[in-house]
Amino acid sequence: MSYAARVWNDNWMNFSVLRHGAFDGFLVTSKNSGTHWMMYMFAVALADTYGVPRPKYFSENALRPYLGSPTDEPVYPQLPRLARSHTIPHQLANWGWARRLGRLPPYALCVRHPMAILASHHAKWEYDIQVDWREYLKGDPDGKRYRCDLYWLARFWNRWGEVEAAYPSSILRVHYEATRADPRGTLEAIARHWAIALTPEALDAAVAAGTKEAMALKVDPEAEPNVLQNRQQSLQELFSGEAMDIYASRVRELFRYDLGYDFMTPPTA
Repeated sequence: MSYAARVWNDNWMNFSVLRHGAFDGFLVTSKNSGTHWMMYMFAVALADTYGVPRPKYFSENALRPYLGSPTDEPVYPQLPRLARSHTIPHQLANWGWARRLGRLPPYALCVRHPMAILASHHAKWEYDIQVDWREYLKGDPDGKRYRCDLYWLARFWNRWGEVEAAYPSSILRVHYEATRADPRGTLEAIARHWAIALTPEALDAAVAAGTKEAMALKVDPEAEPNVLQNRQQSLQELFSGEAMDIYASRVRELFRYDLGYDFMTPPTA
């Protein structure tokens, strides 16, 4: 399958967006962009605001009662219906009549600088993919070799960039780096976008629960063990020489939207 064929398949054959109308808000995240962290903080804030138990862990399964899969049944009926996904939306999301018919919800689109995503993903999954850094950067146009690479990121960036350009008020773009700088502000912004009134006390508790030290005490023993991985090399080291040449070439070839990032400058966060 060529890259163009994979793009067509993503844009026209993924009908999961049709399930989104059942929700009050939808969290869409690019991979390795602080998904578990964001979900855990928001779940704690929801739990404290609505008087339900906090999640025991920050694993995907532990967070499903608060921000679940689109196919999950509600666990706490008093909570707003929220879901999350890494989905690349169907072309239907570009058309006003289809959006109205599907009652698409407001989206919080959480992204991170692609350099940091790639470095984090390789550090996390190197034991599984078993390729060196430069080989990984070359990517797989067919989308079969890696869970996430530059080709996947381009497909995600371009589709959500298209939807955001057409319906900017429906999407709140959230940068991981800004969340690192002001997690409370990000939680407040997402809550406003979804018309959810989180209490100030719940927001304070969520930020406290979302520190790396606090989350290290909430690791699910039955979940994947490497969510809180730590990369050893700096982005400046990783994206230099031939590796930077590979990365820059792919970016110029594949990306049509930047979602607010300077692709060629490593982030500081």
